[in-house]
Amino acid sequence: MVVRWRGVAQPKALALFIPAFGDEMNQTRRMVRLTAEALAERGIAGCTFDLHGTGDSSADFSQATVERWLADCRAIAARVSSDPGVPLILIGCRLGVALAAQLTHDLSRPAAALIGWAPVLQGRAQLSGLLRAASVSRTQSVDTPGSDDARSRWAAGETAMLAGYPVSPVLAEQLEAFDAARAPRVASVTLIDVRLPVGDVPVAPSEALRKRAAAWAAQGVATEVRAVAGAGFWNVADLVDVPELVEATVAAVEQIAGGAQGSAQGREQGSGQP
Repeated sequence: MVVRWRGVAQPKALALFIPAFGDEMNQTRRMVRLTAEALAERGIAGCTFDLHGTGDSSADFSQATVERWLADCRAIAARVSSDPGVPLILIGCRLGVALAAQLTHDLSRPAAALIGWAPVLQGRAQLSGLLRAASVSRTQSVDTPGSDDARSRWAAGETAMLAGYPVSPVLAEQLEAFDAARAPRVASVTLIDVRLPVGDVPVAPSEALRKRAAAWAAQGVATEVRAVAGAGFWNVADLVDVPELVEATVAAVEQIAGGAQGSAQGREQGSGQP
């Protein structure tokens, strides 16, 4: 399934939302919609889609792999960003940030920027979270496979059910190896952590995220890392909104779109000179 938002005939930019993993994708749909609608009101088009085996995809999750998801990302990006006059801005959510970072190296026309929501930049972190949840469920129900059972199944070449999703040994292996260590091929990156405030202490990005931002900056990519106050909307029983995340994303996209348009106009003026 592909969903698009287009507020004007000629948008200032296109924001392509790269989905989160598994049920986190379902939980984040509302925040994606709220942000895309806010961007459309400002003349910026938006698009999101379901990765292979997820959401309304016709495939089963047991067929999902990281490689197939990256292929999906490449296909959608090529489909929606055919106009070279419209800057492409990638907005990844959770593991979608790592997918987006890899995607930037696979695009024939470079993306202008990457914005990451509560980034999960290593597949093993996502897999570990699933295994921990399975271990907790195991203590509550003898019918639920634990992390040891899952790894045994994968070793035997079998699929394991984790959080209601059939995770194949291929997907588990690819998640374990997936790491967005290489800086994205974009002009700028904005990583936005979402943290619950404690008292009056201002929220701050995690140490791990700050280190990854510093590593990308050391590779020559301007990388900003910040935090906004809010609940983990990707993993809560009831849907919650994080207005500060919407506002921060809209502000970042508008700044990127404005800068990209200014650069394009400058090139046009320069090419018209004798």
